[in-house]
Amino acid sequence: MDYTTILLIILLIIGLLLAFAGRAVWETLMGIIGGFIGWFIGFALGWYFTGNWLIAIIAGFICGFIGSLLFHYLVEIALALITGALAGGALYFAFIDESWAAGAGIVVFVIVFIVAYYYIDELIGILTALIGGILAGAALYYLMGEDAMLALGLGLLIFLGGALVQTFVLND
Repeated sequence: MDYTTILLIILLIIGLLLAFAGRAVWETLMGIIGGFIGWFIGFALGWYFTGNWLIAIIAGFICGFIGSLLFHYLVEIALALITGALAGGALYFAFIDESWAAGAGIVVFVIVFIVAYYYIDELIGILTALIGGILAGAALYYLMGEDAMLALGLGLLIFLGGALVQTFVLND
């Protein structure tokens, strides 16, 4: 088993977790992602400015802690941004040959971001299920031999199942 397959399996697990238990794991997962991003930024800056690996590691841990805190407590803004980006990006790529597509995509991004942030508590289960379905579908696309229709169908089923479970079974 090569490293690509291992990473795709991890992506599939994260997608399934988000789809079926997004309310429970979203804040924790964002904190972990923020910690990793912060650590890499801190390490890179520490190495760039000092050239000393010990200082770079210390800077990495400090920035990782800060990144984890930021991502954990700004989770609602991050989810609304992802939702707006998905809507704006979908419009842009649907009409990519049109001259107005970029401007309309930005307008849709801003409107969807504002609405999603306002209704975030009601939408969090559906949005995490959508993101989980996209991640799981992408992982399955590569794991199952690049069969686009099968991966799309399974991603859609994961999204619908996760949205139903989070909306009706796990509703707080």
